[in-house]
Amino acid sequence: MRVFRYLLATCIALLLCISCNKNEGLGGSSSIEGYVYNIVHRADNLKADTIPAAGEKVYIIYSDNEDDPVADKDVNTNLNGMYRFQFLRSGNYIVYAFSTYPEELNKEKVAEMQHVKAGSGTTSVDPIYIHSGKGYGLSMIRGKVMVQYYKNGIPFGGGPVPAVGERVYLKRTGENISFNDTRVSDDGFFIFYQVPPGKYEVYTTTETAGAKNYMLPTEPQIIEVVNANEIYDIPEVFNIILNL
Repeated sequence: MRVFRYLLATCIALLLCISCNKNEGLGGSSSIEGYVYNIVHRADNLKADTIPAAGEKVYIIYSDNEDDPVADKDVNTNLNGMYRFQFLRSGNYIVYAFSTYPEELNKEKVAEMQHVKAGSGTTSVDPIYIHSGKGYGLSMIRGKVMVQYYKNGIPFGGGPVPAVGERVYLKRTGENISFNDTRVSDDGFFIFYQVPPGKYEVYTTTETAGAKNYMLPTEPQIIEVVNANEIYDIPEVFNIILNL
């Protein structure tokens, strides 16, 4: 009788183990592999370079549930951006790597996920594209400044010309002090790079005809940056006065 009970308990334990082994996770002969590519966003324009994400961590969740709080395992990509998870059982998994926003967006990380159904053997996953770089998630504000020169209170040198070298300021709406400034280029244009989403005031300075060395701020122009990685143009040209 005791032998029978022992055999029965052993069979039950084996059945439970077999049942457990049907779940996703380690303990099988399947593999998941794929590539990770890094889209690197430049700080000074909206172009981006796509390169293999060498040495990047890739994570796996042993289920198809994105709400699972912690990854079950991670591996590093090789020099070509390739990764492989081995010794898995057949089932549904999630693999992911992180995009990283720049300092202006608090270096926030976003998981770029791929859902995978692993069968027997090796399952290849669509590439994972992550984003990084000083321009990622940020935009640009562009405008133009023209200047009319005066001498002894009389317009001088013909019509307005590009206000080369003049400073333009950027501040957040509701704040008293600008947090960034730039200079006007040879063609009269200026650009603010790496601007996070938000509402801004843009302004420069001007003199009154005949009142030299007394600079006043221009009326600010309001512009709202909504989407990332776009160029937002100031609606009107700044026309300023400088006395010679």
